[in-house]
Amino acid sequence: MFVRRAFYYWQVAAVVVLPLWILIGWSVFGGSGWQFLLVMLSCGALALALAGVGVLIYARKGVRQARAVSWADVAVLALWHAAIVAVGFLTPAGTLLATAVVIVGLAAFWLVLSELFRETRRRVQGAFDSFQAAAQMGAGAPRPPVVANGEYIVIDTARSHEK
Repeated sequence: MFVRRAFYYWQVAAVVVLPLWILIGWSVFGGSGWQFLLVMLSCGALALALAGVGVLIYARKGVRQARAVSWADVAVLALWHAAIVAVGFLTPAGTLLATAVVIVGLAAFWLVLSELFRETRRRVQGAFDSFQAAAQMGAGAPRPPVVANGEYIVIDTARSHEK
């Protein structure tokens, strides 16, 4: 549970820390100056992607209640974040790692989107089942008419022109 909670809280920091790591790694490990603009734009897109996946994770009610992500989320996010950290070291396999970041990022997006749909479908189906059960309980026995023994005030709401 500790690991799942750690990833739950890490999502907010990862939006800033991971793109910033790539920018720092680019300057420390010797990236060229002309490519810096492309790296800066890529880091902006990466921050938006991390934020989008984080919002989809937080949109699930079960995640918010438990304050912990699922194990599938942990696996795909750990792989994605590890690939992002590896890109920041500017290794000779940088192009391959950048491609892995994009592919694993898309996989993370589709995974959390499918989990959101699955959880929402389960909750909506539970609500419909409870409505169905309530309707079946009420349909079996006829209700007695409601009659009160007391005074009644009748207000005529029909507007008649004849008086």
